[in-house]
Amino acid sequence: MKLIFDHFTLDTDIAELRRGTTTVALEPQVFDLLVFLIENREQVASKDEIINAVWGGRFTSDAALSTCVKSLRKALQDDGEQQRYIKTLRGRGFRFVADIIVAETTAIQNFQPITSPVQQSILLHSLQQHPTEFITQGKPSIIVLPFQNLLVNQQDSVIADAMAHDLIQALSRLRWLRVIARGTAFQFRAPTPDLKKIGQQLSLRYALCGSIEEIRKTQIISVELSDCETSEVIWAERFEATPDTLNEIRHKIIANVVSSLEIYIPLNEASQAYLRSSDNLDAWANYHLGLRYMFRFTHTDNSRAAHYFSQAINQDEQFARAYAGLSFTRFQDAFLGYDQDHNKAVTDARRLAEHGVELDALDPFTNYNMGRSFWLSGEADVGLGWLERAVVLSPNFAQGHYSRAFCEVMQGHIHSALENTERSLHLSPLDPLLYGNYAIKSFGYLRLGDLPNAVYWAEKAASTPGAHFLIFMIAAATYALAGNVEKSQYWRARIKARKTDANALHFFSAFPFVDEVLKTALKRGLQLVDL
Repeated sequence: MKLIFDHFTLDTDIAELRRGTTTVALEPQVFDLLVFLIENREQVASKDEIINAVWGGRFTSDAALSTCVKSLRKALQDDGEQQRYIKTLRGRGFRFVADIIVAETTAIQNFQPITSPVQQSILLHSLQQHPTEFITQGKPSIIVLPFQNLLVNQQDSVIADAMAHDLIQALSRLRWLRVIARGTAFQFRAPTPDLKKIGQQLSLRYALCGSIEEIRKTQIISVELSDCETSEVIWAERFEATPDTLNEIRHKIIANVVSSLEIYIPLNEASQAYLRSSDNLDAWANYHLGLRYMFRFTHTDNSRAAHYFSQAINQDEQFARAYAGLSFTRFQDAFLGYDQDHNKAVTDARRLAEHGVELDALDPFTNYNMGRSFWLSGEADVGLGWLERAVVLSPNFAQGHYSRAFCEVMQGHIHSALENTERSLHLSPLDPLLYGNYAIKSFGYLRLGDLPNAVYWAEKAASTPGAHFLIFMIAAATYALAGNVEKSQYWRARIKARKTDANALHFFSAFPFVDEVLKTALKRGLQLVDL
């Protein structure tokens, strides 16, 4: 997609900003900030929304955000006084104010991978000057090292080894991750392992380390995920248990660790791929860049995700997950109305998911996308079988549990839907689909006649970063049913700012309710707010 304003052209397909015919060099965060502000130009973007979109929700100082805005203004030959393109609204946020002309690019046709080379212009200056020799291509790889036993009673050392063993088994079920076997991993038992040396010896990118200690009759289990090249900690967590309950909650700890790694490793992979020239991106790097944009839920980012997945397929025609990712983007095209040819988008989502399953029937992600594709044709009951298969293949697959809950609430299986939503939230409390889990809870409580809770969760869903106009419609409808005119009109205005022609037909096309009671209640709520 090309976004044109004044003498600038922002080409999101090749991640390039041009002033006339001259390419304008932008650092990654600056480019992402520009895309986010333009994509959301109908409203003010708050600091929290920008941090979530540009920095993935990671802690970011006000100074870093200010520097990013200043760099973007400089690139656009703008400044804080003129504010021709980026307007600061003190205490509220920022807004892109220039007129935009949108030039659509051609959608993916006939499921063929894009063959033109990626013209990725964003390369960090530091990488150009100091190229690393440690970057490993291909599938991400990890070693789970023996946990350090700091318990007073050394007879309990079996617990530390059992924890590492269980993690190796659980992570081995992830089809996208290469896991070093226990026999090799346990050869590196040491109080302070040299992660860089281990990574070089085994061609690894990641190491999972841990320890168990006891403080005042409470056992503390600490876990860290590190980058083997830099020994930088990417993610860490601390769990507590009593000696009597540790074995009982061990499986919960394992589930939490696995679901966290499913978020943080792909994020780190995408960040590393972003630092490399497009000529150095292999299929897995393109895949992880696709994931990075896929979960931003905007038209522009969805198109960019589809581009990277297509590049991955072009490099490896047997890459099942890339087909599944491409199916996800076509699902979004149909679900959110990005593609005017709705039926084509629905067909593409199904066919791409089918091909992914054909290539790897045991991958939870391919089964997950196969199940989701049936939502679009109003066959949630059929899709439920595929989603159940996905969570059987990977019990800690949070998005699988969320999608099961979605299908169940559509069919009126409310209690089961709420249980699966809670399971998904427990496994992945920072999931990109967090707003969807909250929306399901709102649907569930509305069906149970608990309007105050339905309103609470609808507001929470609509206020969560990443929420789209369909989620706003849930908030508008539930507030209208509760008689809160002010809030229902507020969310109606947010809906129209995001999608001017949004109406009940869009809503019920995306949410194929079989349960007539719930459908009738939501229809009435949307009518009350004139949607």
